[in-house]
Amino acid sequence: MLENIGVGVDIVDVSRFQKFPYNSKKKFYEKIFLPSEIKYCLDFKNSAVHFAGKFAAKEAVKKSIRETIDIRDIEVVNVSSAPKIKLKKRLPYSFSVSISHENDFAIAVVISERKTKLK
Repeated sequence: MLENIGVGVDIVDVSRFQKFPYNSKKKFYEKIFLPSEIKYCLDFKNSAVHFAGKFAAKEAVKKSIRETIDIRDIEVVNVSSAPKIKLKKRLPYSFSVSISHENDFAIAVVISERKTKLK
């Protein structure tokens, strides 16, 4: 049913993360990202692009669901180079996510489906 579907979109200016490199603002990054996400992003030469993409995905998740959720309760993992969403809280959702980045911007689109029990 369509009432169980949510869509979230977010776009992030990569310079927000380029201005504050991880090594100089670790506390800032730790308020937003989980250790696994930080490790993933730092594995790339241009980590700011990847931080921006993961941040956009987290914000898109928040926009796609009804419940209020903390940004650190959302984990963006990569499985075979494809992004996937994991929630720390047990909420009845499944997600499809796409992240893209080009030059100065990263964008994410999330489609959420609220799972309902069949009667």
